[in-house]
Amino acid sequence: MNFFGGMNLFPIFSNFIPEWLCASIPMSKDCDSYNLCHINQETVTFTHLSFHSTAYKLKWFCDDTKFPTISNQVQLFGYFFGTLLFGFASDVLGRKLIAAFAVGLGITATVVSALLHSTYLIFAARFCIGLAIGGQMVVECTFIMEMLLPEQRMFARAYFNWGISRMLLTTICYFTQEWRAACFGIALCCMPALLACLFIFPESPTWLLSKGRLEEMRESEKKIARIAGVQYVPINHPIPEKPKLLIAVMRSGLWKRLIVLWAMWFTASTCSYATDLASSRLSGNLYLNQFLFGLVIYVSKVILGIVDSRFPAFSRRVLHQGSQFFAVACFGALAICKLVGYNGVMMLILNILGIVFVEYTWDACYLCAIEGVETSSRAFATGSSSFIARIGMLLSPSLSHIDKNLPGTVYIVVVVLGSLNLLQSYLFLVETKGVKLDEVTVDGHEVKHEGDAELEQLKK
Repeated sequence: MNFFGGMNLFPIFSNFIPEWLCASIPMSKDCDSYNLCHINQETVTFTHLSFHSTAYKLKWFCDDTKFPTISNQVQLFGYFFGTLLFGFASDVLGRKLIAAFAVGLGITATVVSALLHSTYLIFAARFCIGLAIGGQMVVECTFIMEMLLPEQRMFARAYFNWGISRMLLTTICYFTQEWRAACFGIALCCMPALLACLFIFPESPTWLLSKGRLEEMRESEKKIARIAGVQYVPINHPIPEKPKLLIAVMRSGLWKRLIVLWAMWFTASTCSYATDLASSRLSGNLYLNQFLFGLVIYVSKVILGIVDSRFPAFSRRVLHQGSQFFAVACFGALAICKLVGYNGVMMLILNILGIVFVEYTWDACYLCAIEGVETSSRAFATGSSSFIARIGMLLSPSLSHIDKNLPGTVYIVVVVLGSLNLLQSYLFLVETKGVKLDEVTVDGHEVKHEGDAELEQLKK
């Protein structure tokens, strides 16, 4: 299920434009040179044509250079609305139904987009793909997490992550080498997720409990136990608290914490997606570069899971601030390399390391949002933070577009945003590692964590 969310990275391939040359012009991506070749009536040859992308096939470059950016933003607008629409629908109609619908919509829209030839119809299909990705990210992740035990959730985040999605996407593009064929391959790989939603997974017991459907909840728990191969043991679940609305959250004094979380999520989203899009312009083999990104991200997530479980003193503040510091350092070095015109292998190494550290800040964002807010406000905190992150994601394609004309812009923006985020995290981010989620309480205008004393002992 995590794989279809990786379609947000498909523009790395679908917007790929190789360099060109002709008899009188050396190899470059300069549009003046491209136009001069046509004026001289010379044949333009595209070099290193690793992938027959949408941008290459439909000539989305030079005079139509705005189309790749529009395509990205249309898909992200769909993603933005999908998180809102499908998140609300799943709360009302259930996780299983909406998860299956989101996957089905994504598969259908991906196949349809591969059959289209009109730029604007492709944009419409990309919007639907974005809707489906938004539904997948919000509904299916919640759906799966609600069926896992607490001790299994870190395992799921560590071993089923963006790294796997990136490697699988790169593999599909490598073997198809053409955007329409790649779309068919992606749709085919998503079919098992649709079948699992329809015929294997039961409805979320947590959602059924929230609706008071206790008999159906027990049947769902029994089916999950059968799938897991364990004996079903009935448990009396507490009635969940009603989620707090905005006014109640403000009165509880959580608004200060929310501002910190919003800044963290906005920075992580803007930086991660902008640098991902910029990675397609790195020198070297397109597929090898992207596969290395995915592989290193995957291994780094596994390492993070091991470190987090074995070292209690590895706190959430250390995770976020350490990762943000090294991300700023890596992208700062990349900005300098860009300004001096260096394009060697060190660019790839620094990019990989920088993106890994940005991914680590994402983990800190999720953990701090979940652990730092009381149960009745947790849904609002994570939902509003996700909303802010989508705004940052919508801005990312524009940064990538500007970077084509002003090389190094993406890296400079990442450094500035990261530095500001590091400062506010150091000053205001509270420590939450070791807390029990049902013991996070509000006392006046401060949030107390019943596990704080235990955590301090662990640190000592």
